[in-house]
Amino acid sequence: MSVKQALQARMEQHINEMVTTNPMIGQLNTQFTSWLLGSGLTGAEIIKMIDSNMDAVIQPIELSDALEKTTGTQPPGWVINGLMSVLDMDKDGNVTVADLHTYFEAIGLPSGIEEPQEPEPEEDEFEDLNQELEDEARKQAEELIKQQEAEKQRLLEEQEAKEAAEREAAEQAKREEEAAKTKPEPILLEEDGTPIDHARFIELLEGMKLSSERRNAIAQSPTQSCKIQIKSIEKTLIGKGSLKNGMTVIGKLGGEHDIEVELRLPSEATERVMSFQPNHMIEAEAQICDWNVGRKRAVLGATSFDYL
Repeated sequence: MSVKQALQARMEQHINEMVTTNPMIGQLNTQFTSWLLGSGLTGAEIIKMIDSNMDAVIQPIELSDALEKTTGTQPPGWVINGLMSVLDMDKDGNVTVADLHTYFEAIGLPSGIEEPQEPEPEEDEFEDLNQELEDEARKQAEELIKQQEAEKQRLLEEQEAKEAAEREAAEQAKREEEAAKTKPEPILLEEDGTPIDHARFIELLEGMKLSSERRNAIAQSPTQSCKIQIKSIEKTLIGKGSLKNGMTVIGKLGGEHDIEVELRLPSEATERVMSFQPNHMIEAEAQICDWNVGRKRAVLGATSFDYL
């Protein structure tokens, strides 16, 4: 909608509102419209007759004088005031020449002013411009299609790479599972048939790659006597049975081996353990029960112990 059409619509709305709220105004508007359309004058001619001082602002006296000149009778003041309210579209108390033009457009009165016409482009120039637009649109469409095809290819390659990685992971897991099945069981006995000591057992655990293999070996760990030199004492965070909520001694496995281990002690010995001093020895009957992956050391669970 153009500005002109928008103003015309506003004037029509304004007139309708005035007529709806005040039937007398509706009669005045009808008579005023009939007079304007029946005068045989254009909008420009009527404005020239009403705006006598040519200041582009219509005063009530100017409208009254114009009506008196054309009808021979001076209209009452309430008639002039009613017509002024009809013409005052923005209700600011002033009626301008622009308001009159808008009113004339609303009632269909010719303005008498020729609007400038834009020159039409020459046919050849228009055809050239249209051809350029078509060529540009075609180039953009072709470029868009290329981008879409490239994106499809990229997504396809990503999907193929993902599927290949998933297949490789599945095959690797299968290989590890088969290797775990075919790998010989760790040697848990010495040549004379006696169980291997904790130091040798821990050495075997360190060389195992699979956690499942390590768990299977730990399940076969025998309970043996061992000595541990105290380094520090901690609260047991994870433990089962009597070892739950007990204390854990961090120290080195006695003997020629420099092996750091964790020894979990029963919870009922907590008060006694709190008095233990670093570098003292503990002799215990213990079994390897777990493997601390983060610190890479064996965890032993004591069934009995003595503080030396």
